[in-house]
Amino acid sequence: MNYFPKIMIDYFRKNIIQYIFLSIILIIGIVIGSITVNLISDMQLENIQSFINGFLANVKNISVDHSSIFYLSISNNIKTAVLLIILGLSVIGIPFILGIILFRGFVLGFTVGFLIEDLGTKGLILAILSILPQNLIILPSIISIGVTALTFATTVIKNRMKNYHENYTQMVSGYMMLNIIFCFLLVISGLIEGYISPLFIRLFSNYFSL
Repeated sequence: MNYFPKIMIDYFRKNIIQYIFLSIILIIGIVIGSITVNLISDMQLENIQSFINGFLANVKNISVDHSSIFYLSISNNIKTAVLLIILGLSVIGIPFILGIILFRGFVLGFTVGFLIEDLGTKGLILAILSILPQNLIILPSIISIGVTALTFATTVIKNRMKNYHENYTQMVSGYMMLNIIFCFLLVISGLIEGYISPLFIRLFSNYFSL
């Protein structure tokens, strides 16, 4: 029972530098995204504001399709995960791995930044309720998949440079097993996004309508 947690802890410790590096890339993306909010045109700003304000004004009356949100969340996150996994198998995929992590941070930073810019404290609360819960799982999982991809790609490059003949079948098997675990966590995050976050929003709908 204690064998699996020990393997994961050892894995995290062994790759702590990669985790720190990709976390910094993610944070850079978040910062860029939040800054970009100030660069969008007034017309774009008004269109987004109108949509958000309309949603908040009618949040009690909107019928939420929880299963659709769940499947959309899984689809988006698993697509990102699969792309990272494929890039990890390629020796030329490293820059793209970094780019995907940066982009995910950008999207998050822009979304949260806009909500706070437009709604102030209410926007912060909305971000905490609708974005934070699932991202507490999504971000570590995406970063973990990025770390496995980055580590695998760099290992292949080092082995080729040093003319090592590793058992790549075993390497790929271990690589895929780790990523299956992280993808399972993305499924859990989809459940949170689809079935829990909307409930949080409804609970605070009276506050939003003030």
